[in-house]
Amino acid sequence: MSLLRNAFGRLRRGLPTMDFMKNKHEDCANFDNGACKFFHFTNVDPKGQACPHFKAKKKAEVETADAVHV
Repeated sequence: MSLLRNAFGRLRRGLPTMDFMKNKHEDCANFDNGACKFFHFTNVDPKGQACPHFKAKKKAEVETADAVHV
């Protein structure tokens, strides 16, 4: 019984997190001017839900992007 419990414990700890679902494409470092650099997709909705390969932009990137749009 303990072998089964240990196996389920390892599975539970090893599953990927779904934190990327809280973010938008426009907040991703791989998103540039409507295109995803990771998957090479174009016409990506910036307000859409981020993909599992979400990588947060650095703070400096966010500030310069906001300054360009103002």
